[in-house]
Amino acid sequence: MIFALVLAFTTVAVLCAILAPLWRAMPPVSGRALDRAVYRDQLDEIDRDLERGTVAPDDADRARREVERRILASAPVAEPAASPPLRWLAAMLGGLAGLGAIGLYLLFGTPGLPDLPYGHRISPEAQQAMIQGMVDSLAARLQEHPDDVDGWLMLGRSYAVTGENAKAADAYEHARGLKPNDPSIALNEAEALLADRKLEDPISERVIALLKSIEARQPDEPLALWFLGMAAAQQRDRVGARQYWQHLLRVMPSDAPERKTVSAALAAIQDK
Repeated sequence: MIFALVLAFTTVAVLCAILAPLWRAMPPVSGRALDRAVYRDQLDEIDRDLERGTVAPDDADRARREVERRILASAPVAEPAASPPLRWLAAMLGGLAGLGAIGLYLLFGTPGLPDLPYGHRISPEAQQAMIQGMVDSLAARLQEHPDDVDGWLMLGRSYAVTGENAKAADAYEHARGLKPNDPSIALNEAEALLADRKLEDPISERVIALLKSIEARQPDEPLALWFLGMAAAQQRDRVGARQYWQHLLRVMPSDAPERKTVSAALAAIQDK
């Protein structure tokens, strides 16, 4: 009886948490907006480390610029509209989930089943090996089915998650060859190539070509505008860099903190 009450309470709590967004209007939140929130927390942490004296000012400045660059790359041009509340759907889903949970428990529940001992649970190393095995299996399958564009995209994302950015870029390149008119694939490839780049490293011709192809289809893409401006500045083309970064400032939100990075870059090339 006690177990059933605990189960019922847990079910109700979980349903409330899951269905709450349907009960009220939700503000627009994009995946990139969530990334920007994480990056802002990283900026705050850098400032705290600087105050505590655990990091040198020059190192803090480099780290701050790198985080701001990532914020810039995730900055959306336009925010989606807010979603209206769907209370009828929340009520229906809640009722169906509750009845389904009760029915499944009555049919298949085994509350007396003992828990799995900790020593028998899978270790982090074993989990990593399992993930790597799945990635390797996907790569092997694509050698037999090289025209599977969705498979190549999945392989690129998988390599990016495991930190193998060069392999991720190559997988995205294969997918781009199968679907050349999709700028999002070129953007993923460029991001993978830039992931391991140091601030002082020159931007490669491969990345520049990708960014220009993105710019041709999406002229307001922040990542393309920022790095094309940086590539122009590295080649001492101050006019070109200024045009890219001024364009970037025009499409960025007025309250975006990364505007400071762009403005500082513009000031730096104007002083030369």
